Amino acid sequence: MSTLALVPARGGSKSIPLKNIKPLGGRPLIEWCLAAIAASGVVDRTVVSTDDERIAEIARAAGADVPFRRPAELAADTTPSVDVVEHALRWLEENEGATSELVLLVQPTEPFVRPDQIRHALTLLQEHGADSAITMVRVSRNSHPFHVREQNEGGWLQFAQPAEHAAHPTRQDDPPRWAFGNLYWFRRDAFLATRRLETNRHVGLEIDELTALDLNTPADWAVAEALLAVGAV
Repeated sequence: MSTLALVPARGGSKSIPLKNIKPLGGRPLIEWCLAAIAASGVVDRTVVSTDDERIAEIARAAGADVPFRRPAELAADTTPSVDVVEHALRWLEENEGATSELVLLVQPTEPFVRPDQIRHALTLLQEHGADSAITMVRVSRNSHPFHVREQNEGGWLQFAQPAEHAAHPTRQDDPPRWAFGNLYWFRRDAFLATRRLETNRHVGLEIDELTALDLNTPADWAVAEALLAVGAV
């Protein structure tokens, strides 16, 4: 089946200026995910959606295509990823007649995505006949829905699910729950019909949480540099 990778990379990051091309481990951030996609061997074409020519130049040098410039109204802090993905897919169809059957979405801010994760998540989708697949990480006890707390207007805390919290006193008692990891695969037609990245029948591949690190703050960046320094990723 034909495959397309989409990498959204806007230029207006505020927490870390020019984050997507800031050097991490000696190369621009966006190059990390582009290299993993290329090394996976399962993607026919990689397209970067950006509003910034500096990002576009680095993406092209890394082997990706940048066939359009993302409109400014789709490059704001609050722009949903779904809108960016839909714009890219519609543009490719309307201007090139390109309609890849399967789409991979990877964010540059998740630099430690691995080629084998891309391959295995795709295989999982195909083997199950699923409409979408993600990588996922197991939720820790502190973040487990049975043990998180709510705060009311008066500042008082209570467990969001007090009965479940009491019924699961140890970590071993907690039923497993998972959070998003570092990539999405989905069937193009299913996405366009529902406008959801995790659409219809979806499956998940559990991965090492270090490879799901998402760089959004200077503290996240410091963690990434530390992990690289000790060879942990």
